[in-house]
Amino acid sequence: LMINHLLASVFWRINLYVLQWFAGATSVGIFSAATKYIDGLNVIPSYFTIAIFPMMSRYAQGQSDALARAYRLAVQLLFILSLPIAVAFTFLASPLIRILGGAAYLPDSAIALQIMIWSIPIGWVNSVTQYVLISVNQQRFLTRAFIIGVVFTAIANLLLVPRFGYVASAALLTPAELALFI
Repeated sequence: LMINHLLASVFWRINLYVLQWFAGATSVGIFSAATKYIDGLNVIPSYFTIAIFPMMSRYAQGQSDALARAYRLAVQLLFILSLPIAVAFTFLASPLIRILGGAAYLPDSAIALQIMIWSIPIGWVNSVTQYVLISVNQQRFLTRAFIIGVVFTAIANLLLVPRFGYVASAALLTPAELALFI
C-alpha cells in the first residue's frame, strides 16, 4: 500500500516536473492554478470511498454479489456527480480561476482547467475501484496499474510537453486516468 501511495503521488505530479523542465515556471504556475481545483474536488471521492470501505471489506469476506452491487452503485453515484461538476467547471473556468489566482492567470489557467476537469469522471471511478481491489486483497493489480499509469504519463508528457506545454499536460490527465483504469 505504501508503494501504491508513492506511485499515486508520482502519477499525479510527474507532469509538473516535466513542465518545469521543458516549459518553465510560468507553465507550472498556469497548470498548478487549475490543478488546485482538481485537488479540491478529489476530496469528494476520497471521503466517499473511505466511508464505504469498511462495508466493502465486509462484503469481500464472502458476499461477492453484495460487493459487486455496492461497487456498481458507488461508481454510478460518483459518475453521476462528476459529470455535472465537469460541465459546470467547463463553463465557469474563467471566473473560478479569477477567484483563485486572479486575472494574471487568465485565459491560460482557465483553458487548462476546462481540459483537465474531464479527468474527474474516470478518476473518481478509479478511486472507488482502488479500494475494492484492496478489500479483496488484490492490491498487486493496483500496483501494476499505477506503474502503467506512471509510465504512460511520463512518456506522454515527455513527448508532448516540449511542443504543446501546459495544454499537453492538461489533456493527458484524462487518458492517464483511463490507462490507470484499464
